Amino acid sequence: MKNALLILFLILVNYSNGQNKNALNKISNTIITPSSKLEKTIDATDGIIYFSNDNGMTWKNTSNGLPEKISIGLGAMAVSPDLLGIVTKEKGVYLFDFQRKAWVNIPTDQQVLKNNPGDLIFYKNEIYVGTQYGGVFSSNNRGKTWTSKNSGLGNLTIRKFAEIDHKLYAGTNDGLYSYNEELNKWKLEYGNRSLQVNGITELAGSTYIGTNQGAFKSDKALKIWKQVFPNRSLHNIGVIGQAIYAMTYNELFYSVDEGVSWQSIQNGLPKELYTFNVIENNSAVLAGQWNGVYTKSISDKEWKYCSKGLPGKFAATNLKSYNGILIISCSERRLK
Repeated sequence: MKNALLILFLILVNYSNGQNKNALNKISNTIITPSSKLEKTIDATDGIIYFSNDNGMTWKNTSNGLPEKISIGLGAMAVSPDLLGIVTKEKGVYLFDFQRKAWVNIPTDQQVLKNNPGDLIFYKNEIYVGTQYGGVFSSNNRGKTWTSKNSGLGNLTIRKFAEIDHKLYAGTNDGLYSYNEELNKWKLEYGNRSLQVNGITELAGSTYIGTNQGAFKSDKALKIWKQVFPNRSLHNIGVIGQAIYAMTYNELFYSVDEGVSWQSIQNGLPKELYTFNVIENNSAVLAGQWNGVYTKSISDKEWKYCSKGLPGKFAATNLKSYNGILIISCSERRLK
């Protein structure tokens, strides 16, 4: 304790004499406990969530309010017109308070935590959490109470949520389900016992799913599903403009003819590493990769690295846009 107090005293003396202009910054970046023990210095690049206000050119650690040891799964970030949130495996759901510039933990039922929460969506003023073992849980009062919503599900591993045409969809380990609110029941739209639905999107009235057996497309007129991208396992799928992006496990592809033909769009991205998410923000396309974020224009075919302010090897597992602000998360701090 004496050594810690001596160091603090010297910093204050140096600052007051104008000999060290950076001393105040050192103090503000240091955590001091009530017992006056000098703890570790906070590294601005030691975060798990980062914001960008300039379309991904620079990033700022915005992890205030989150525990030191925390893990965030794929799909565990959600946005709505007035909410930004994440679900963590240890503490449950956090909502971001823009006035306090901090994440605030809301009550999360122990049944949700015990079943390994993974995916998160805000749907019609309710919070929905998908879990690995226990299916779907929802809360309509910001965590005060939680309800299990699993009727009709043939599998309780929830891999992905999506809202399409004001309807809630869930991808599971045996297919794609839609939720009937009047019956409080899920309906199987397409699947089989081994079909893992990892991504869900929509284009021109058709629903597309990315699965471990390729990409499939619904034909609403014929009320049938057909495979549009065989021989590849997809962990996600997305649409930007008229282009469909298929995220396979070693290469990024896209289609501009509604899935009839596909071509690689990996140029500029790391070789043999897969892209987690592709989104659009302010007329730019952004891709979350294993070592940060890449960007391009909608018409361009080559990606450029845009990860200033991020730690090295920051795997951007979740990437969202909220009112023009870009938000990314890694799965855990200091991921190697």
